[in-house]
Amino acid sequence: MRVRVKFAKYGPMKFIGHLELMRYLQSAVRRTGIPVKYDEGMHQRMVMSFAMPLGVGPTSSAEYMDIELEAPISTEKAMQQLGAHMCEGLEILDFREVDGAKKQKAMTIVAAADYEVCFREGYEPGWDWVLALREFCARDTIPWTKETKKGTREVDMKEWIYAAEIPEIPKVSGDTAAQARGLADAASQPPTSVYFRLCCSVGDNLKPEQLFGEMFRSYGHELPPFALQVHRLDLLTRDEAGDRFVSLGDLGERIP
Repeated sequence: MRVRVKFAKYGPMKFIGHLELMRYLQSAVRRTGIPVKYDEGMHQRMVMSFAMPLGVGPTSSAEYMDIELEAPISTEKAMQQLGAHMCEGLEILDFREVDGAKKQKAMTIVAAADYEVCFREGYEPGWDWVLALREFCARDTIPWTKETKKGTREVDMKEWIYAAEIPEIPKVSGDTAAQARGLADAASQPPTSVYFRLCCSVGDNLKPEQLFGEMFRSYGHELPPFALQVHRLDLLTRDEAGDRFVSLGDLGERIP
């Protein structure tokens, strides 16, 4: 049985890198009664994988960890056992069996991510970045040189911006991240945070810091290091028809 664990990462845990987080969660799972499966190698390792891990700095209300089980355990019992071993800044939100066509690992099916982005106190630019960001996202194309482990590649960033909710826009239409969260009209919101749904898949991944950095450069500015506070709202995959996005947290069933 494969289960998908949804958890939040915030507070002091945003300063912990992925490898340290993985080791901590492995240790926490070992201390529970959850019948987790191990591989058959010489040095047995827990069968565990993560969907698009966060870097150091951002927070999240929807991270996903897949683990293999040797035997079933109820969602309620597993959440209680895991929750008892979480430190400040980690919270277990759900525990589901993954079934059907979506039984692939979360890493392989994730396609997009919803983000809330704002400037840290004292870092907000002295120029009209809201107007600039709105114009930047409205361009027909946004040529971008993406740096990868194998070098660089030329892409159109516009194709990786699936939705944007920017303050002071009178009306927003379409399947936007803000509408998905049931927010009120963007015109009523102060220009402190913006919301994006960005491409987030293996090989094709656009981070808010990259989007803002390119926007700043296009207007003759440099984005200061650590200027942004990024919060990931959710990770999503496409439905079987490929027509709409579905939260990874909505896949599978809670275990009785």
